[in-house]
Amino acid sequence: MLDLVLGKFRPAERRPLLLFLTFSVVMLVLRLLLAQPFWRSGLTRWVDFPAGYLTKLASSTKLIFANEFKLHFFWGEMPIPFPEVVGYMTAAFEILLPIIIVLGLLTRLGALGLLAMTCVIQLVYPDALINTYDPMNSHLLWMAYAVVIIVCGPGLFSVEGLLRRFALYRRPARSSTP
Repeated sequence: MLDLVLGKFRPAERRPLLLFLTFSVVMLVLRLLLAQPFWRSGLTRWVDFPAGYLTKLASSTKLIFANEFKLHFFWGEMPIPFPEVVGYMTAAFEILLPIIIVLGLLTRLGALGLLAMTCVIQLVYPDALINTYDPMNSHLLWMAYAVVIIVCGPGLFSVEGLLRRFALYRRPARSSTP
């Protein structure tokens, strides 16, 4: 199970050092690009963050989850079920998952969580799959970042990469005696 979460991306790690470092820089940039819109959104969901310590949800957050946000399906619209609970969960995940992604700790699970959030956001805003006014805020782009991070992992410049390189995967030396 640990190998699944902290697994290596062998195609990149078998390359020369310069290519692997380039891959790691690209993965760091992708992690930052994925975390940024969720972090910005999460900051608006809480009263007096970070002094509020993620305890008091903004009244505007409660209001939009209860009244404005609707899930759009082929057969019509549906209100968000349990809007206050979903508001708290969304606000917490929009703060915690970007931190996990940027640090590179359990990165694949964090990216999977942000991919799931993006899919739900797509149901709320069905016309935002490709945003022509602000291309960096296209849901399709966020999904692509998340999928690449899930498949390739965080790279060397992450807590996972450092753990894997220096501590976690140190195997004991084999003894030459039978």
